[in-house]
Amino acid sequence: MLIYLLLFLSSPGLTQGPNLVELQGEPFVIELQYLRADNFLKKNVYGAFGLKGCYVRPELHKKLSALAPTLKQNKKKLVFWDCYRPLKVQEAMWKLVPEPRYVADPKIGSNHNRGAAIDVALADEQGKLLKFPTPFDDFSPKASPQYVCSENEKEQCQNRDFLIQLLASVGLEVFPTEWWHYQLPKAEKLPVIPTFEGAK
Repeated sequence: MLIYLLLFLSSPGLTQGPNLVELQGEPFVIELQYLRADNFLKKNVYGAFGLKGCYVRPELHKKLSALAPTLKQNKKKLVFWDCYRPLKVQEAMWKLVPEPRYVADPKIGSNHNRGAAIDVALADEQGKLLKFPTPFDDFSPKASPQYVCSENEKEQCQNRDFLIQLLASVGLEVFPTEWWHYQLPKAEKLPVIPTFEGAK
């Protein structure tokens, strides 16, 4: 078993990784969507692996923590829908939906598996989610950060654009097809973190 573990950790693209840091406290709200069954997978895929918190790489944690004053000033909260995702969870998701347009192939790994990506939205001071062009994990053209809202959708696009600018202010990039997904620059070059002490 020890030899197998050493071989596994020495495989290309895999690492025991940094000590991931849990994100919690004001003005952050943790609502992991894959810890519920009402998601596009139609299954709670986090419960079986004991993942209940939002964990990220230390450098990402530092950037997100720097947003606290701006969020408080604007009377907003940042809602986290997804953070670090162990590789075993990625494999479970792939078994349910083996389609790279919607789920990253675990052989390549998602930037969530690298602790370098987050899925987020905004809420008001009371924690009520603001309106956005689409719900989470909507795969229609409206999910694009470039989608041009109609006059009736103006509020949704204003909230989306504020979120994009907010995350960009600390150097995070929005994913081209998902207004809710943000990641560290060149995140794909970081190694996959198969697991860590806080998320088996």
